[in-house]
Amino acid sequence: MIYIKKILLTGSNGFFASRFYTYYKNKHEILPLSHADLDITDERKCLKIMRNFKPDYVVHTAAIADTGLCERKPELSYEINVKGSINIAKACNLTKSKLVYLSSEQIFNGNIESGPYNENHIPTPNTVYGNHKLQAEENLKEIIDELWILRFSWLFGFPEKNCRVSSNILWNVVSSVLKDKKIKIPANEFRGMTYVYDLIENFNKIFDFPYGTYHTGSENDLSTYDIALFILKEIGLDHKADNYLEKDTKRYYDHPRDLRISNSKLKKYGFNLPETVGGIKNCLRDFNY
Repeated sequence: MIYIKKILLTGSNGFFASRFYTYYKNKHEILPLSHADLDITDERKCLKIMRNFKPDYVVHTAAIADTGLCERKPELSYEINVKGSINIAKACNLTKSKLVYLSSEQIFNGNIESGPYNENHIPTPNTVYGNHKLQAEENLKEIIDELWILRFSWLFGFPEKNCRVSSNILWNVVSSVLKDKKIKIPANEFRGMTYVYDLIENFNKIFDFPYGTYHTGSENDLSTYDIALFILKEIGLDHKADNYLEKDTKRYYDHPRDLRISNSKLKKYGFNLPETVGGIKNCLRDFNY
């Protein structure tokens, strides 16, 4: 008999969470909560909802992930990305619920050494968003023991019904083709990019992992520009690359941006993600591109 889990999902309107809910809603009992349903900065409301639902697990995705907005409004970023996460952790602790916290590769944005980074590398965030995600990680570890911290990389996928679409490398490139408009892509940026369903389809495995921190994203050694070229090649339009892509060689020229993460710890426990190019192939196949 398959055990049906009770899962409380915060930030349910987000890119990842909306797809997570659609995929698992008939497999588990899930309570999806958007900001309209739960203001995570309200500690009492967090505890009330948790006590009423009594989840086995909380998948906490609610956050302000717009790095520009976080820079402009650091107080708001702190309220939601740090204080809100603390409130969720406190409620989990009181209701004996296990917590999955979604963190980010962005905590390595200020690291000088080259990636890929594993879980033992010391993060050096240099943005408000990165600092607050790392601060939340540290605070949560002091509050609750039954905690998984998943550091995501940049997720990608196509627009879907009832699911939020966010800026992502695959949709940005395909949109440039559909709009017949050129986009500028950095050649000195290196980061993992993960197909959202490669992640979601394996997510159940997380609940059987030892508690701890995991780099949960695809590995990749190509520049963001080279990934964009690869996407055009896969859809048969690499011969028109100059029509759709502008190679930005100035951005990050003085110090290449390296956000690559190693997922070797994840693999150790049987959670195998393809490299970014494999994820792109999977996504294009799934959506018949």
